[in-house]
Amino acid sequence: MYVLRFTKLSVFVGMVLLAFSIFPASGQTLSEAHIAVHRDVHADYNLFLGDRDPNSVTYFGGNYARRDVIELILMQQALKLGGFTHPLHLVDQENYSRGLRNLLEGKILATSNSIWYEDLAGQRDKLHISPPLVREGEFIAGIYTSPKNQRAQASKTLEQLSQLRAVTSRQWKPDVTTLQHLGISEIMYTPRWINMARMVNAGRVDLTLSQFAMTPDKEIMVDGIRLVPIEGIKIAIDGSRHWPVSKQHPLGDEFYTALVKGIEELRKAGTIERAYQECGFFHPDLAGWKLLNPTKNNH
Repeated sequence: MYVLRFTKLSVFVGMVLLAFSIFPASGQTLSEAHIAVHRDVHADYNLFLGDRDPNSVTYFGGNYARRDVIELILMQQALKLGGFTHPLHLVDQENYSRGLRNLLEGKILATSNSIWYEDLAGQRDKLHISPPLVREGEFIAGIYTSPKNQRAQASKTLEQLSQLRAVTSRQWKPDVTTLQHLGISEIMYTPRWINMARMVNAGRVDLTLSQFAMTPDKEIMVDGIRLVPIEGIKIAIDGSRHWPVSKQHPLGDEFYTALVKGIEELRKAGTIERAYQECGFFHPDLAGWKLLNPTKNNH
């Protein structure tokens, strides 16, 4: 039988291992409120916010405003209303799947962007799931293509769209399901949004799905690549979106309790809907555009 003997060396090694378990290599501690945020969202958030306090924001439109950025603002306002006093530390994440994995393992406390309920429902043992930020039927998206792709821009019906090639991420299950329901059989996959834009720009695929941008022609710029929506048509992505909070994290319960209280107050004040309207997620210019897949829950 192996007998553990406590020598000075073994005690020292144990202390080192304990330190590494409490203080990850990045210098983060599990008792701090680390929030995962995509790098591009983090950059736009800083540009949108400037030198302002996020809790001072009352108008959610303007340069660099988009749903992901505004949700990070809304999260902080909700937490303040809910009484959460720990400072937040924003941690850049490489991609959607990595952020979710770190969340499930308790390496981060929450994600700044809301996530589809479908992706969270099976992890209730490890995650708190907030009340919805985006409710059923509210997520209206555009079919984006390259301004050089005349065939895609001329495709206005489901029959025409079914002849085109699309790209999305395998992790974006509602997007994949929506593309399949639209009849698009040739779908390519990549985990990174910038790679999707590059593939559309290079003509390897014809289209991808995206929320509409709050610009005059609703164009999206991704690393110098210009994407435009197919004019006159829109689609609904079914499902609701929520903030996930790690149950594995020491601050998980406290953070979640404050978040729920704050969301309730923001919803009651009309702030969430107004924020989505002002940043263009609930786009004001789409009333006359044809919804290709209407449901009873559409916003």
